[in-house]
Amino acid sequence: MNKKYIDEFYSRVAKDKKHEVFALSLPMFLVNKHIYNESESFYKTSYDLLHSDIDVLAALYFTNENHSLSPTELYDATIFSSGGMTKVLKKLEDRDISKEDKRKSSVTLTQNEVFLIESCICETSKRLENHFKVLSQKEQNDLKKILSKLIYSMI
Repeated sequence: MNKKYIDEFYSRVAKDKKHEVFALSLPMFLVNKHIYNESESFYKTSYDLLHSDIDVLAALYFTNENHSLSPTELYDATIFSSGGMTKVLKKLEDRDISKEDKRKSSVTLTQNEVFLIESCICETSKRLENHFKVLSQKEQNDLKKILSKLIYSMI
């Protein structure tokens, strides 16, 4: 994106109060889009995985020490449709699924998947820190609080 167009955007929305909310939403959208696209490329070239695969692995990794959830819990922890979740789970190999009752089955990370997601998290952290280094520590803390407040207001 060209700085000229961003400057024009901010100038135009500042002139009309009914458009002022776009000065909040568009930057969040653009930052998200940039980070998402960069991550998608990184995961594909470095790990041969899609963002959706990483989302499932990360949801399992960060949820509990057992790295295990039922498919319903995993669905609730991510933003996939049930069909999308099924597709991702079929793609991810080496998962531990109870054979008793599919509704009660669990999806658990293997040790290799734990190592994989830890590697992804480490490399992703380095890349993300570069994006946010333009903010002071106080600004980063304020942004975390603000974004947390917004996220919780949506659930």
